Amino acid sequence: MQTSSPKTLAVLVSIFFFTSNLSGTFLTVYYRQELGLSIGEIAVILLFTFPLIGLLPLLLLRTVKNFERIISWGIFFTMFFYIILSFIKNPVVLGITYGLSIATFWPSFNLLQFRLGETKVRARTISLFSSIIPSLASIGGPVVGGFIIDSFEFHALFAVAVALYFIAFFLSLRIRFSQETCGFSVPRNGKFAVFFVSFVLLGLTESYWVAYPLFVLGVSGTVLNMGLVLALSAIVISMVTFLVNWLSDIKRARVTFAVIGVALNAAWYVALSFVSTTSEVVALSMISGLGSAFSISWFAFYGDSFERYSYASILVLMETGLMIGRILNLLPTYMFVSVADYATYFRLLALILLFLIPLYVLMRRISRD
Repeated sequence: MQTSSPKTLAVLVSIFFFTSNLSGTFLTVYYRQELGLSIGEIAVILLFTFPLIGLLPLLLLRTVKNFERIISWGIFFTMFFYIILSFIKNPVVLGITYGLSIATFWPSFNLLQFRLGETKVRARTISLFSSIIPSLASIGGPVVGGFIIDSFEFHALFAVAVALYFIAFFLSLRIRFSQETCGFSVPRNGKFAVFFVSFVLLGLTESYWVAYPLFVLGVSGTVLNMGLVLALSAIVISMVTFLVNWLSDIKRARVTFAVIGVALNAAWYVALSFVSTTSEVVALSMISGLGSAFSISWFAFYGDSFERYSYASILVLMETGLMIGRILNLLPTYMFVSVADYATYFRLLALILLFLIPLYVLMRRISRD
């Protein structure tokens, strides 16, 4: 990739993540309030979304020579998703379209991060693109999105999102991508098996698809207040991410950092189960921000553990692992979120997170052998 491509990618990613926070933050709220979908119907959307995220990249890696180029497809499909969102309410159609957008953006984006960063600065590169830029984008996005919804309703928000995604799509066409030469291969060793199980557990403990947005809305009362709460939380998260960022490339400490991240995220979920005010949500974002910042080290360690020619394969396999966990998560989501029992849901995720710690310790021992 040319020297100018990282700068173009940074601008593209900034626009993309700002728009995602502008519109995607309120997606579950739109399903509930505007389309009148139940939690079960939202789960159906995700039941069609997640398999595409986990399996389509495997097919594309086998058939598309320029795998990095599919990031442009991902932006285009995301734009298309928000175009049809104002006209279609069928959960199956929405799930497939949403899945296409994510499945064609994230694997290519993750691959670009790995290839842009050398091993000694990989955690910083990944932190910039996957943590710092998204964190900064999440400060303004929810506030602007909440204001647009409150003043002009959801359809105006989606129109703005489509325009911004079009700009990001145009920028993506200016990046010179590398062609994939090694195709798809599954690493056949115990090291990869541990990583794969860890990604299943990480997918199982994600709450931002349904539970957390609805929880924050319930505590905030209105969409506008929800946007403000999320923006204030993002400010705190961004601050702690910057503090941890420059420590994250201490290579020998990456597993230790990942363990700290798990413990902090588990503590955040437990504390969240007792929250009843917006100020408490914002205050606890300090813990979630630190947890996310430290957890980036696991992703960097994943890249360190395999050769560069394997990056495309291990990244699409990571999405497969996350897919399995996300599908499993739909069951507790339906059981607890549909009856607004967020406390039990968050405590369950905290418990599952703790199972990652022995996996991380095991990986450190395997890596030393």
